[in-house]
Amino acid sequence: MAIEPGAQPTPDKNHGLIPCREETLMDLILKFAADEAGATAVEYALMLALIASVIVGSVATLGTKVSSWFVIPWP
Repeated sequence: MAIEPGAQPTPDKNHGLIPCREETLMDLILKFAADEAGATAVEYALMLALIASVIVGSVATLGTKVSSWFVIPWP
């Protein structure tokens, strides 16, 4: 099949795509509510915050006690 010079291409009617409807706001809200990936991320963030607060509390408490063990005489 040869293309003639100066011929314009004719577009395919459906371009090989399946027609679909637009997503409405309600569709997006329902999809967001059904998605559980965000819940997992929130759980990990809460665990990380709890672990970080325990570490900070431990260092604050033990840091002052341990520093009193190493008293350097001042000249």
